[in-house]
Amino acid sequence: MIDKDTATSTTTATLGDLVRIVGAISQHVSTNDARPALCAIVIGAGQITATDSYTAAIFTPTATITAGDTVMINGRELFTAITNAHKALKRDGVPTVEIVSDGKRWVMTATGATATTTAGGDLIDAHYPNVDAVFNQPADTMNGWLPTGVNGDYLARITTAHNKLIGKADTPLVIKNWQGNVKPIQFETTTELGTLRQLLMPVRLK
Repeated sequence: MIDKDTATSTTTATLGDLVRIVGAISQHVSTNDARPALCAIVIGAGQITATDSYTAAIFTPTATITAGDTVMINGRELFTAITNAHKALKRDGVPTVEIVSDGKRWVMTATGATATTTAGGDLIDAHYPNVDAVFNQPADTMNGWLPTGVNGDYLARITTAHNKLIGKADTPLVIKNWQGNVKPIQFETTTELGTLRQLLMPVRLK
């Protein structure tokens, strides 16, 4: 257990909210333990970040959820701890979560109406890549970098069709052509059976 009086960081949120946030962010956590920084979910006052160097995500909460230092927690460990707590306290009111760190370790305490569950581990001490710089590159340095919306369900259809034609998952879904934020996005999948071309119309942003 970590003494709260000596804690360097404290994160508080409802368990349900944290399940959703960490569930989304953890999709971008690496499974390659040889690069520990890429296995991390980075929690700070202004944002929660993860990258496996191929994809990246930054979550910006509407309200500050962390006080103190930014911490790097193994994303898989945190996701497991939170999902286990959610299962244990699912019918126990509206549980809250507190994650406390002392600069070396983190401890998560989830508290429901009648029960409490805890988990923890070592913090990751490694150099973290500058994910913000990639997201914040000026438009003129990235050709075609324009705000675009897509329907997630429609994108899932394209991905499923691609995987079914290839016959296996984890193969590149090629964006063949994209000319702007109001133009169709063309995907192309080539196999020994032939070429599948797919179009996805962007969603108009309000």
